[in-house]
Amino acid sequence: MEKLSYKTLQAMGYDGYLLPDAPEKVLQFGEGNFLRGFVDYFFDLANERCGFNGKVVVVQPIAQGLAPMINAQDGLYTLYLRGSENGEKINRKRIISAISRCLNPYEDYKAVLDCAANPELRYIVSNTTEAGIAYDPACQYDDAPASSFPGKLTQLLHHRFMAFDGDPKKGLVILSCE
Repeated sequence: MEKLSYKTLQAMGYDGYLLPDAPEKVLQFGEGNFLRGFVDYFFDLANERCGFNGKVVVVQPIAQGLAPMINAQDGLYTLYLRGSENGEKINRKRIISAISRCLNPYEDYKAVLDCAANPELRYIVSNTTEAGIAYDPACQYDDAPASSFPGKLTQLLHHRFMAFDGDPKKGLVILSCE
């Protein structure tokens, strides 16, 4: 079986919606099923139906995360939708193309901070659970990366503030899914 990728889909003549290239407008902390199957699905629909024209950069939350697998598939994955809609039973599948790449902050934290300096970035999405947002007194600003999500977010926001000289028009919308 071929690995899912833009090249594989092109070779098989896939004719569904795909957005191979777009500016990275969303930085997402967490690569789990909830975010990919719910939040990223809606960004994919916003791209297709509303002209959002934006990609999601995913940051894996723990050192042994999914970045290699996600990147090997060009950020693509198949979402199965089963349930009912308007009283009708549905069983659909959709290839989600909203993710541009997945970063491992434990191997390349600079790449995460570089996202903060991206003028196209507009949203931060997170789903780190209660354990991920707990105060950690050992967490320091100079840690690369900080051990806690609040520490990582503080570093990122400060980096963005400095990159844009405090320009209030470069603020970010934070969508917390905890």
